[in-house]
Amino acid sequence: MSGEAVQGSETFPVGHGKCIRHHGEFLQGCFWDDESRTYVPGLVTVPIPEIQTHAVFHPDDAPGIRVSGDRPKSARAAALTLEACQRHGGTPPPGGVVDISSQEDRGWGMGSSTSDVIATVRAVCSSCGVDLSRWEISRLAVRAEVASDPLAFESCPVLFAQRHARLLRQWQRPFPPLALVGCRLSREPVNTLAMHHEPYSRSERREFHRLRRDIGRAITRGDPRLLGRVATRSAEINQRRVHQPGFDEVLEICRSVDGVGVQIAHSGNVCGLLLDDRSPGTAHKITQARDALTRAGFPPTLERRSEPHHASC
Repeated sequence: MSGEAVQGSETFPVGHGKCIRHHGEFLQGCFWDDESRTYVPGLVTVPIPEIQTHAVFHPDDAPGIRVSGDRPKSARAAALTLEACQRHGGTPPPGGVVDISSQEDRGWGMGSSTSDVIATVRAVCSSCGVDLSRWEISRLAVRAEVASDPLAFESCPVLFAQRHARLLRQWQRPFPPLALVGCRLSREPVNTLAMHHEPYSRSERREFHRLRRDIGRAITRGDPRLLGRVATRSAEINQRRVHQPGFDEVLEICRSVDGVGVQIAHSGNVCGLLLDDRSPGTAHKITQARDALTRAGFPPTLERRSEPHHASC
């Protein structure tokens, strides 16, 4: 609805919200959940704070939610948030218009729908004067989407049950210093809702238990190479279910530039070549990696270095 005149409300202020994006996952699989005493799907995403979605909520006195573009999940999120704000003692408007501005990369596996949803939730909360916790925002996102990424937790490392809105593990230290050279393994977007995954085997569940332990050690020790190995192994397991053409070629390029691993979007087509950002000559290795990926025909997504300062988790 960008560029259209929006009839607002004199009673309720306009609300603003934003949310970061991600570049697929370091780890995705099936993990034991102590709360439910069963195995649940879980993931650790690769946060990209430089790319953000912005939402503006224009409250009005007419009931119902209207959202810019084809975003039914964001419309559901706005309606659910109005109900949540009322439960938290706010006085929400009958309805309103949500205007969303975001990067056009739907179907790439970069969290576009979750980012839209969380930015919308925050914009509605801003208008209603209600402050929801990260967990409450994530819970609303899962209700709106069925499965949602943990983007409400920003750059904090978390293992998140994306269909249950539960934290399976949260680490208090930041991710190890990594440089990422991103690309797409295919030019066509992926319909993530249509993807079907076979249940994980018992041996795969045992391996995910080890990978969960290893990613915790990588974060605690600040070890980029261990994190790279976890990401690569998670991607290799995914290849058995959703074969990504070109993955082996990216892995070979990674080895040729002394990369530490490769991460992918398990529901999408983005792929990231990972480098130890503390090692000498990282800038040169990034250039080498990008040149090799371009020659191989992989469309670029982004390049980023590790953050010098990390927000408190």
